[in-house]
Amino acid sequence: MATLLLIDCQKDFHPGGSLAVPNADTDAIRITTFIRQNASSIQRIVATMDSHHPLHIAHPSFWSDGQGNSPNPFTVISNEDVVSGKWIPREDIRPSAREELLIDDAILTQGEDGMPTSDLYATDENGNKELNMKQWCIEYTKRLEAKGKFQLMIWPEHCLVGTDGQTVVTSICEAMMEWSRKTGGSVEWVNKGQNLLTENYSALCAEVPVTKGTSFDYGLLESLKTSEKLIMCGQAMSHCVNYTVRDIADHWPKEEMGKLVVLKDCASTIPGFEDASNKFLSDMAAAGVNVETTETLKL
Repeated sequence: MATLLLIDCQKDFHPGGSLAVPNADTDAIRITTFIRQNASSIQRIVATMDSHHPLHIAHPSFWSDGQGNSPNPFTVISNEDVVSGKWIPREDIRPSAREELLIDDAILTQGEDGMPTSDLYATDENGNKELNMKQWCIEYTKRLEAKGKFQLMIWPEHCLVGTDGQTVVTSICEAMMEWSRKTGGSVEWVNKGQNLLTENYSALCAEVPVTKGTSFDYGLLESLKTSEKLIMCGQAMSHCVNYTVRDIADHWPKEEMGKLVVLKDCASTIPGFEDASNKFLSDMAAAGVNVETTETLKL
């Protein structure tokens, strides 16, 4: 039996959404058809959900040029930009009363060579420790760049918690609910991206883990490993599909790589990142992951 991992099949990544991916609607039609035609062979559906707040580190409102202007979407902010003050983070960023700490020092220092966490904090006149947001953003962008994957990209606000854009695109959602009623299974939901101070392209781990909730999700990984076949697709191939699948493949038993499947006709690329998608598909094929289409995959 197969597990279908649907990565961020949300309205904001489809035409009409704030971060629309061209061809995502066509992908959604194929995903919907695939679920309906293979419902009896799909044992589990796991759906990841990009889930952000407006004041997220990769959203415009988090930043200012010092004159009240926020960066435009698709602006790249480098470590040097933060050090020089070209872009300045808001100092009043804070989590809601019910959310976990923005940063857990014990998590941040695990396996990293960054600054001592004491350098990230200032003490106010009452002796209370406060996070120095500029120092954190210097550290964050330094760690991002040290990984060699990318610099901080500012995206249009997207998948804001509670908005229509965060919800699963209608046709796929309907197919998932039909699958549930037909098979007796329930869709498993995985939220990512709610911590304000780090990015979660991968559904398994933040780019820079800062809390237990943003650290590598070994529980999810081990659960997925029980699948006879793990089929993966969603949006966008260049980003969240790319890094979610890479994290899974990197931690998957090498002798069982043939259990992993990427549906390349059910994921599309954010314009300008075509090379990232092509390299992803090439790397996965070389690692032994099956790169298929809905027409070639037989369950």
